[in-house]
Amino acid sequence: MPIGSKVSRWTMVHFGCAIVALFAAEVLLVAGYADPLAALGAPTTLVAVHLITIGWLSLLMLGALYQFVPVITNTTLYSQRLPLYSLIAIVPGLAAMLVGFMALGGNAFLSTAWLPIGGTLVLIGFLLAAINLAVTLWRARPLPLPADFVAFSLIFLLLTGLIGVGFGLAFALSHAPAFLLALVGRGLSLHVAVGLGGWFTLTVMGVSYRLLSMFMLAPDEPRRSTHAALALTVGGLALLVAGALAGLWGDFATGWVEALGASLAGIGVAFYLADIVEFYRTRKRRQLELNSVTAAVALTLVTLALVFAALAMAWGELGRFAGAIGYLFVFGGLTGLGLSQLYKIIPFLTWLEVFGKRLGKGPVPRVQDLVNERRAKPGFGLYFATTVLASAALAGGQTAVWKVAAALQLVATVLIAVELWRARHPDPNTKPSLVRPPGMPSPLGKPKTPSPAAKTLTSSPSHPIHGD
Repeated sequence: MPIGSKVSRWTMVHFGCAIVALFAAEVLLVAGYADPLAALGAPTTLVAVHLITIGWLSLLMLGALYQFVPVITNTTLYSQRLPLYSLIAIVPGLAAMLVGFMALGGNAFLSTAWLPIGGTLVLIGFLLAAINLAVTLWRARPLPLPADFVAFSLIFLLLTGLIGVGFGLAFALSHAPAFLLALVGRGLSLHVAVGLGGWFTLTVMGVSYRLLSMFMLAPDEPRRSTHAALALTVGGLALLVAGALAGLWGDFATGWVEALGASLAGIGVAFYLADIVEFYRTRKRRQLELNSVTAAVALTLVTLALVFAALAMAWGELGRFAGAIGYLFVFGGLTGLGLSQLYKIIPFLTWLEVFGKRLGKGPVPRVQDLVNERRAKPGFGLYFATTVLASAALAGGQTAVWKVAAALQLVATVLIAVELWRARHPDPNTKPSLVRPPGMPSPLGKPKTPSPAAKTLTSSPSHPIHGD
């Protein structure tokens, strides 16, 4: 990211709201209000599910995209106001949805009418965000390949919100139309596929292609496998959606179409994971920072979740293990990756705000001076260990183990959040590193011919992230 990059005004606000939603969901799980062992589709469990999917992951990704879409496309964000309007719609909309789920659970003092109201507000927020990002991408054509992933993910974001509104209307209306009743009866897997597979996964793929290569100084030229990852994942998901809709409202036997689409999308993700392995193998930065190590762990858990899903589907046991696989994918993979990258993104954006203007005018601390990896490692280690334990407990139906694992996972999340808070609130008088920033004159004021490595760092848009 260039030194002069402007920090998106609302990115940190999105991150803050997202972390609050993550805490709220984990507290509900620990308290037993949301119990994935009892029923994944129970209204109380859906409260926690939507806190995670909308409150945590969606706000996290939108906040990140407002900052990194301009970086990926080397342009500026279309509007700095639309992110605020989007957030104003999404947060109250999510709150209304949660009230509707509680009413669906039998609370006589609440109304299920809040479900479509909240869902519509969330969809409006998603639409405003998608317009902002889409116009930014449109102005930057032709797009680099990582941006193509993001562009397609926005389509699935809107489709996810639209299906959610359909569910809300079906639950709220006393005499729902037949097509909405069909959606409730058979559309849950479609809702999950376009949300987890389309919106979340494609966004993670696009952003991580750029960020991980940047953080590790790895060659990031698109390969054939990168093009295959995009084509197969998007094509497979489109086929899955088409088959599911034809089965819902056309009364066709399209199970084989959905299975083919899911398989193609899975192969596409496999190509993506192979590319990421290549990043780690060919990186120039031999000593990995904590965010890169934890990203590798999170992506390993994504791989395990996909493998377990394929095996469970082959054995005809996907319904039985869906909760455990979903938990491993969402908490271990997506959430683990999100927390790991926040550990780098937050200090870097803070560094830009607090110290970036001083670069070239005197000694400044490195980005890494704003964090303490030794102190943060136990929190991340505990998080990933307890996530695996919780997933195993769900798979085996071990209630006591699940409760202990969920409680420890909450503790781990608090420890990580404390480190993020410390990185966000550094001492402005932090002692500068002994490493001289690129472009600074030599101590004696004599011109010095830069080495090839120094030239690379000076010309690289990402060198402040590494703090070299």
